Amino acid sequence: MRGSLIKKLIYIILITVFLGLLGWLFIALIPDPPLTELELASKAVAQARDNNSVIYSARLFREAQSLYDSAMISWRTENSRFILFRDYERVKMFASLSQKKAAEATTNTIVRANGMRLSLKTEIESLNAEIAEFEKVFLSLPLTQETAKKHARGKLLLREAEIDFNKGQYVSGNVKVTEAKEYITASYAYARRTLEDYYKGYNRWQELVKATVDESRSTGSYAIVVEKIPGLCHLYHAGKKKYTFEAEFGSNWIGDKTSRGDMATPEGRYEVTKKLSGASTKYHKALLLNYPNKEDIEEFNYRVQNGHLPADSRIGGLIEIHGDGGKGGNWTEGCVALRNNDMDVVFRHSKTGMAVTIVGSTITLEKYLSTIN
Repeated sequence: MRGSLIKKLIYIILITVFLGLLGWLFIALIPDPPLTELELASKAVAQARDNNSVIYSARLFREAQSLYDSAMISWRTENSRFILFRDYERVKMFASLSQKKAAEATTNTIVRANGMRLSLKTEIESLNAEIAEFEKVFLSLPLTQETAKKHARGKLLLREAEIDFNKGQYVSGNVKVTEAKEYITASYAYARRTLEDYYKGYNRWQELVKATVDESRSTGSYAIVVEKIPGLCHLYHAGKKKYTFEAEFGSNWIGDKTSRGDMATPEGRYEVTKKLSGASTKYHKALLLNYPNKEDIEEFNYRVQNGHLPADSRIGGLIEIHGDGGKGGNWTEGCVALRNNDMDVVFRHSKTGMAVTIVGSTITLEKYLSTIN
């Protein structure tokens, strides 16, 4: 009896050991799940996304995301099999490749974002400088409506690019600054070309001014020289400049006057024909000029005859140097406007027959631009 119990006990122990070994072997054969690899890949993809790789490294990010998706699909596929038949090597491979691509996307994003940031910063600074020069030099020009619209559109896009820059949205910022540059550069180029074309009359202007100053010197008389760039009125006596005042002109001031209603201030050699004050003028005081003179009439007739002006055009008149200036812009219908105090001085030293010369400028374009930059 005792021997039978011992045998049973031994059998039980053997069976228990066998089952334990079998269980251990079963557990040992179960493949380890690739949780670490999947977690590392997931974190790498998330980091790439947070760094805006979807914007700056779109291809690399798509590859990293696709590889991670493939890892998850393989993971689910293997988990659907019997536990001992599962093989996670493909899962690990996809996860590892995903992690590497995501890290590459993050690195590439940092490099590209920094490059775009510096590029955008440089372009914004350059265009702001160009706008500042444009508005200092060219905004007062009577530009076409299309040019003014281009300039305004360019400024708006540049402001939007600056907002994107401050938000770190460098891709959209670079797109906007590129478009802004097209508008701003086009308007700047047109304005510069307009001014350069206008300055083709510089040599003639110099001749007119020299003749007027020489005459003032030889006769010991007063004379007026008006220049549009910058807007100034000079009063000479005996060939010496005695006074200089700021002046304002017709709203379409650049270039010579061609016809009535063109809002341009004429250029050339004129004389004072009448002094007006009190009820005789609505502009404080005024000096009426002999516009149009003989040269103006001949030029006007030539333009009409050659089709440069409509056949029903009129030459215009009643051009004055008058008061009520100081408005800060060119607003007259073709006259030269001075502040009332300045007009008093000019009026006091003026008389009928006095020489008045109006030109574009007495200084070169390069010198003018250098004085305002």
